[in-house]
Amino acid sequence: FPTKIWEKAGELGFIGVHYPEEYSGQGLGVLENIIIADAFCAQDSSIGSAVVLASFASECLLRFGSEELKQKYLPAVAEGKMLSSGAFTEPGHGSDITSLDTTAVREGDEWVINGEKAWITNGGVADYMTVFATVDPASKHAGICAFLVEKDWQGVSVGRPIPKMGQRCSNTVGLNFKDVRVPSEN
Repeated sequence: FPTKIWEKAGELGFIGVHYPEEYSGQGLGVLENIIIADAFCAQDSSIGSAVVLASFASECLLRFGSEELKQKYLPAVAEGKMLSSGAFTEPGHGSDITSLDTTAVREGDEWVINGEKAWITNGGVADYMTVFATVDPASKHAGICAFLVEKDWQGVSVGRPIPKMGQRCSNTVGLNFKDVRVPSEN
């Protein structure tokens, strides 16, 4: 992962340009974000992808998260101080995120997550991830929830980087969640 380039991109305001200014974004739109991505990728697609994907899955937080969580995570992502990841894909299901084996069970003021994710972009280097899990395994769609999980929480384990032919600046790994306790506000 090109850490120094990512940090510089954050300092210059190239990450999260579509975030509102109160979250250290530029208050621009998705089109401007795409133009920046295109410019980076025209020079080096691997580095461009890594910079653009530094905020991967933070969109869920931006659109649906609480104000407290937005203030906690989004400015750090936009400033190049924190990486995010999206833990959606699972072994045996590919990109069908409606087929989840990862579960979340409510226990008091916490959720307990168990499951496995595969091919997770930034999974080995991200500070936090948006994890999709089902709270109702009998319901394919209605039971899907998103949880913000920090990588260093007990029960989160990161697999070896997956070797790739290209896009090597974009770290891709498997993740395991074993009795990971997530506060209900996440």
